Amino acid sequence: MEKAGVISKRSFVILVIFFMIGTSILITPTGLALEAKQDAWLACIVGVVFNLLNAVLFVVIGKRMGDQTLIQYCETTLGKWFGKAVSLCFVLFFYLLASLMIGDLGYFVTSQIMQETPMEVLQMLFILVVVMAVRSGFIVYTRAAEAFFPWLMILFLLLILPLIPKFEISNFLPVMEFGIKPIVRGGFSFWGLQELIVLLIFYPLVSKTKGRGNGFITGIVIGGAVLICTTVGSIAVLGATLTANQLFPAYTLAKNISIGHFLERVEGIMISIWVLSIFIKIVLTFHASIIGFVQVMNIKDEKPLIIPMALGLIVLSIMCYPNSIYINDYLSKNWSPFALIFSVFLPLLLLGASSISAIRAKSSKE
Repeated sequence: MEKAGVISKRSFVILVIFFMIGTSILITPTGLALEAKQDAWLACIVGVVFNLLNAVLFVVIGKRMGDQTLIQYCETTLGKWFGKAVSLCFVLFFYLLASLMIGDLGYFVTSQIMQETPMEVLQMLFILVVVMAVRSGFIVYTRAAEAFFPWLMILFLLLILPLIPKFEISNFLPVMEFGIKPIVRGGFSFWGLQELIVLLIFYPLVSKTKGRGNGFITGIVIGGAVLICTTVGSIAVLGATLTANQLFPAYTLAKNISIGHFLERVEGIMISIWVLSIFIKIVLTFHASIIGFVQVMNIKDEKPLIIPMALGLIVLSIMCYPNSIYINDYLSKNWSPFALIFSVFLPLLLLGASSISAIRAKSSKE
């Protein structure tokens, strides 16, 4: 039973799963196949391991934060002004991430499904739903995610299971033909697309029961398994070359399903999985940026900011997302090193500063 304003560990696991899948289920196989060719599935496993190691860092910081969000903890640990500067960097990162996902959504729908519809119209309609979710509050859309989750898993099984007879094992051979480096590079690129640091904003709202930190681990393992299966399916059915050349290989994969000329053209399943997962990820990321901005600026009420900041997402997405080829190139080469700053370096800075403060406090008592 959940307390008011607090979610259960199970709910948090579901949020982590949705966050892991997010945009990744559509675009991950392409980047992995570009880097690791037929070893893309191994690179995906390496990426999941990187996320698990990163989650250990987040859990340690989460324990030290207590009832504070990541933004509040920055100010507590690093001091008022430097802490605010670091907090603002996190806020801008979250906001940029949300805008890029809005761009992903617009380009996917207009290029694959509704070619004649202006992208801005689709983005505004989607943003309207995001605004409604954020205004409803964290607990409400978390419960919506719980309701969506069984359908997400059912749809995923309906996508993968019919493809198994089409698997070509030869597409995976030879294993590790190009050595370990491409696999590690692919795993690093995969890790950069997860951005689980966003969830530390909501970590204080997770019920402080035993094993709370395991929520991160469980969610990463389940979400990672979904992405590994999608990558394996893409390589097994399409092959490494075709997977690497597709903008959205998982969508192409869904088009290959055919059972007795009865069950065909089920790419709508892929669209449903992706829209559900990207919706939850955008809502969480956008809400995290609003919470962060409100706390940095010491504003009491976040609701008046939701609509103007939501409209800003569309403007920023158009500025940052000129076309799919550019953004895929940027994501494969530059995004992971950029995400490293916010997912590893700044959290390590917070951990180091809090450890020094704890040592000083202990020595002063003695």
